Amino acid sequence: MFPWDALLIPAGLLLVIPVAIIPAFARPTGSIIISGALAAAALAVFWFALGGLNLFGFGGVNLIVLAIGLLATITAWALSLNSAAQARRWVWGALLVVAGYLTFLAIFFSIYTFQPCYPEADFTMTCPPENPLKHALIVAGYFTCAAAALVYGVRPTLRRVRKPPEGLVVSSLRAASSVGGEDFVGGE
Repeated sequence: MFPWDALLIPAGLLLVIPVAIIPAFARPTGSIIISGALAAAALAVFWFALGGLNLFGFGGVNLIVLAIGLLATITAWALSLNSAAQARRWVWGALLVVAGYLTFLAIFFSIYTFQPCYPEADFTMTCPPENPLKHALIVAGYFTCAAAALVYGVRPTLRRVRKPPEGLVVSSLRAASSVGGEDFVGGE
């Protein structure tokens, strides 16, 4: 008999994606902002409140928070890449690709270079010395993609919309060129 209750947590974790996308559909970048903020918050809780990757506290809640952070990061990355490609913002697209790969490199290096502590015969723990620079780079790498997606999502709202002075009307150049150009249909 298959233990169906073992699938509840992984199935529940996948609900992070629609929860990050659906509530903010009214704004063009709302889903990017929510998923980027969720990713940054979950990764901050994982690294700073729960202690990150350590042998004693890893598993259970740590693993769930890390999975939520990584799923939200992938969601924010995919949404922001899609938005940048549709808007033909190639510089932003390149920056987002680089940020995504830096995050995935940090994940790879954190797993590959993970050095757990080992118990000794006298019940004390022996831990290899940790390189603080390597640890800081790995933690910063985890946040790179979420931060880039969050900045991309928030950036359009930071621009000020200039309103023309009272009495002036601004029209698009396309409308002006089609009236005087070949697209104009009408009499002489």
